[in-house]
Amino acid sequence: MASSAQLTSVRQYLTKFGIEEQVSNAVNMAIKQNSDDPFRIISDYLRTLAKNQEDDDEADEIIDEQEEMLLMAKRTANIRRRRGQVSAAALQIPTGWSPPVHEKSQAAKDFLKDVLATNRLMKSLTPSDREQLMLAFEPLSFKAGAVIIRQGDPGDRFYILEHGLADISVAGKGSVMKATKGVAFGELALLHGAPRAATVVAESDVGAWALDEMSFKMILMGKAQQDVSDYASFLKNVPILLHCMDKGELPEEKLNELAHCLREAEYAAGRTIIAEGDEGNHFFIIREGEVKCTQGPEAKVVSKPLTRGDFFGELALLSSDRRAATVTAVQPTTVLMVSRIEFTRLLGSLSDLIVSAASHQRR
Repeated sequence: MASSAQLTSVRQYLTKFGIEEQVSNAVNMAIKQNSDDPFRIISDYLRTLAKNQEDDDEADEIIDEQEEMLLMAKRTANIRRRRGQVSAAALQIPTGWSPPVHEKSQAAKDFLKDVLATNRLMKSLTPSDREQLMLAFEPLSFKAGAVIIRQGDPGDRFYILEHGLADISVAGKGSVMKATKGVAFGELALLHGAPRAATVVAESDVGAWALDEMSFKMILMGKAQQDVSDYASFLKNVPILLHCMDKGELPEEKLNELAHCLREAEYAAGRTIIAEGDEGNHFFIIREGEVKCTQGPEAKVVSKPLTRGDFFGELALLSSDRRAATVTAVQPTTVLMVSRIEFTRLLGSLSDLIVSAASHQRR
């Protein structure tokens, strides 16, 4: 039997390299793609972690180099499926099924949003993904002594504790953790239906929010497909991309590939999206909201406000230059982001047109 010191050493090692979180991310991605070859998706993801990759501090670390490689794997899987090399079918949402919406106070909504934004499984989702999941949580209560989940049982729900105290124990180890307000548990059941790995017992009267496995999978995977469709429709209305399509310089297939590579991020008013002097690793298209571009210590405004359909961040991707300006959200703003790798592959041949359009849009 492992000693306490050995268990502590193992925990420190797992934490140091973020192993548990990375494995969770990999499994989550396989489910989101509805892949019938999940081990390939997971292994491809984990292999990228073995490479030396430069950290990217932009966009509040929403996207890093590991995620870029993961997006490339997703794009490749989609291309193979279109060519008949992969037989995975698109997610089929049961007839008549719609996402559940359980009424909540604003305080409850804010509480759930905060927990989901920091949960190791949920924080990598888009804000709109988390919004739909938040609405689907239902309130449950348990009396002191009630078993909330039992080790070895099939997993069917994910819980977030709102009030009370619960004990989490593992057979052979006894109590391993006390769950209090904001603690989430049971997420592995949402990923792959694994048997419960621990027992959770209410030590006092407990109030919790629960999300069932069906809702999680239907919302997350169904919405992933809808997001790609929405992104493609949006891109067709971005003036410079529409112009390139009309001229035959951007085939619709390539635009659809771009839609698969986009990631969504939200910024509150006053939040810096990119900072002058930083290294540029992403290209941004504004989906909703407004930003301003400034330069120098005096924050001199250097362009007109940029709004829906406008873009920024292209110059640092087309050269080795650092960011030439600071871009700040003027109002709550949603952007779609594409990495340097995908920008160069999909839009690099249009660099002259993009630079020209950027100059025009900022006058």
